[in-house]
Amino acid sequence: MIDIPALEYHLAHGCNLSCQQCSHYSNFRLAGKLPTPADARREYSSWSNRVRPRRFALLGGEPLLNPHLIEHLRLARQYWSDSNLMLVTNGFFFDRHPELPATLVDTNCRLEVSQHGTHQPYVDRFNTVKRTVWQWRADYPAIRIKIRQSHRGWMQQYRVEDGKPMPFDSKPETAYRICMQKTCTQLFRERLWKCPALAYFALMEQRLKLETIPAWQLFRDYKACPASASDEELQTFVEAKAIPQCGLCPSKRVPFKHRDPTQSGKI
Repeated sequence: MIDIPALEYHLAHGCNLSCQQCSHYSNFRLAGKLPTPADARREYSSWSNRVRPRRFALLGGEPLLNPHLIEHLRLARQYWSDSNLMLVTNGFFFDRHPELPATLVDTNCRLEVSQHGTHQPYVDRFNTVKRTVWQWRADYPAIRIKIRQSHRGWMQQYRVEDGKPMPFDSKPETAYRICMQKTCTQLFRERLWKCPALAYFALMEQRLKLETIPAWQLFRDYKACPASASDEELQTFVEAKAIPQCGLCPSKRVPFKHRDPTQSGKI
């Protein structure tokens, strides 16, 4: 068993919000079916006896878009019994899952609700989310909920050229040093991916028709770690730091204030 800092699993690739420069590309309304509990069970069983993440996060996209959310939470706790379980959401669809607060307590799962802006139309809706959170805290004393100010640490992930996302030209070691996703290993399509930028690039490329842009070739060439990997190959994957693909990410953290996330249309 190999210890890793964190492992993340998408319950949805798309999102109801449109936060420019999203590190998971969810602002592009990515396609892809919502994973069923059977899908997750298959993927978890391939890795739960090989890696032990200190933190296991269910997220997206927006995970509350998945109608099987409650089953997914229980399944995640079953397979990752020793991990700190976390659900990351924008909270706009709490009403779709009335069993959620009790399930969070039962599975000892921390809820992290991300605030994604300060524009008034967004804040007006987010205030409803906060009122729900306050009520859950009163009704379920054991519940663990954090409201994270995601918009305050928002950073540029890619350049925009002629209306399309374009990579940077950085030194891999420098980009890796300042990377905010360096410990965000993704479990996707039964493989382990170094970060969300690599895991979901193909979905973005297909959505935006980027196939003819040679600057992204390093991302296309990336090979995720398959379940068939040997223990030695898995260890090498886990221990790898800067890789050539890191050079397509920024070499310095550039703060980025996106527009009202309830509005779509620009990247």
